[in-house]
Amino acid sequence: MSLHEVTGVILNRRDVREDSRIYSVFTHERGKLEVFARGIKKPKAKLGGHMEPGATVKLTLVRGKMGETLTAVERRHYPNDIMQSLEKLASLGFVLNLIDSATKTEAPDPMLASFLQEVIDRLEILQARKTNLARFRLWFAWRIFRLLGLGPELDTCVHCRKALTESGVRFSAILGGWLGLECQAFDAQAPIVNTQARSFIHALNRLTWEELESFEIDVATETVVARITQAQLHQILERPLPAEKFVNFIRTA
Repeated sequence: MSLHEVTGVILNRRDVREDSRIYSVFTHERGKLEVFARGIKKPKAKLGGHMEPGATVKLTLVRGKMGETLTAVERRHYPNDIMQSLEKLASLGFVLNLIDSATKTEAPDPMLASFLQEVIDRLEILQARKTNLARFRLWFAWRIFRLLGLGPELDTCVHCRKALTESGVRFSAILGGWLGLECQAFDAQAPIVNTQARSFIHALNRLTWEELESFEIDVATETVVARITQAQLHQILERPLPAEKFVNFIRTA
């Protein structure tokens, strides 16, 4: 058995047996890995304190009967500032849950790994305002759609591929995109999206966070886009994200 090292962000963990855990880690070298940590819940275990979701870690692994097994860990960074704010913590949970739910194991994606680290760094210094963090989650979700090739075409009808008109366009989460006036019968339940909301979705896809942070949009339009984003998430993942309940709880508390 040979040892090898990877560096990445811990996305999730789940208990197995009485004293062990399996960690989901998104690494720069190999994409998402499922890492078995034997005995890490024992009172005298030394590695458990380093293996918290959101931490950037360097792991030493060995491949065995249980797959990748943890033998050593070096914590590179832990987002302590995020842990001081429930709003930020909810947003971090959303980020980690989405990456974990939308990616497959052993699919290297250095661009996504770098973006995940960038997002955590940005979240640490972001001002903890509810409206600001809500927009940050929207920006993150649409960027993930694009990076994973799951985002809709922004300027054409998902059915006929014709250019969209300025008004009367619907968004179909089932079909995964916009429906022009001539194709709306293919999903008559899809909501009509006004020009302002479409413009904001374009901005979420094309602007940097610094540009988007100062983008002017009314609250009602941003709420419409949040609902569209949630519908798209649920359709892609085929279930709600576990972190959504925590996000909604914090927003209404």
